[in-house]
Amino acid sequence: MDRNHEPQTHPSLRHTTVSIREFLDLMVIKRENGGMSRFSSLLLLCIILTASLSHAQSGSRWGSGIDFTKRATAREGSRWSLSEWLEMKNRNRMMDMWLSVNSPSPYEFSLGGSYNSFKTEDPDNTAVSDSHVSFMGELSAYAQFVGLTAEYENNSEEEFNDLTGMLNIRVLGNSIQNTSLTLHYGLRTREADQRLSQQFGQVSLQVYLTKYFGIDGKYRYFLPTSTDELGDVEGNRTEAGLFIDFKAVRIFGNWYKESQKTKIPAAADDTVTDRTGIRSGLKIFF
Repeated sequence: MDRNHEPQTHPSLRHTTVSIREFLDLMVIKRENGGMSRFSSLLLLCIILTASLSHAQSGSRWGSGIDFTKRATAREGSRWSLSEWLEMKNRNRMMDMWLSVNSPSPYEFSLGGSYNSFKTEDPDNTAVSDSHVSFMGELSAYAQFVGLTAEYENNSEEEFNDLTGMLNIRVLGNSIQNTSLTLHYGLRTREADQRLSQQFGQVSLQVYLTKYFGIDGKYRYFLPTSTDELGDVEGNRTEAGLFIDFKAVRIFGNWYKESQKTKIPAAADDTVTDRTGIRSGLKIFF
């Protein structure tokens, strides 16, 4: 057979074969001379085999194509250690601190003022129509979806002042500067010749058509009440308008109509008063 076609043997395996052959020759000589026990011979054989196999694996592959070095590297990459767990825990703590500082606050506030220009009319007597102006201020505070609102209107021309307090429950939307639907319940106290306190329910809707422009509207229904001077009183208020936001500042203009019906015990007919006008103003969010 041509020597060029003889099977090639891995150098590490040839080295292992030579080492084992030399060991066997040495063991025979030692046993003939009586210088080595059987246990010592087995122990030395195991040491030589282990060293030979380690030397054979130091290349890239050994045996039937199994890469022990690659498998060990893969196990090392997925190894879990206590130091890594402590480092991850510390990193998560820092992330929680960052989120707590940079997350939006659950508390929201708004402060606004408006100039009201309106006409007072009696639907039963169209000839009676007077123009008036009044000023109105508003303060709101929210904690997540629950809020409180206080309003004050100074109507010096008709000689009365309104003080209003409301509890607000936002059922749709996540902030006061977002599309939202809110339910309200409150009390309005009107100070004039006679004091009039009326409870009311209200629903308000705010819709952003773009990121900075939107529409809003509200409807308020005053529950019927009765006083000795005014008799039975009930009413409602409707408001709708447009607004533009410049970051935390809002400019708005609303059309509104407030109707009040009063029935004095001594009078045969009801007295109806309508106030219709424009409310324009400024609101700041913080």
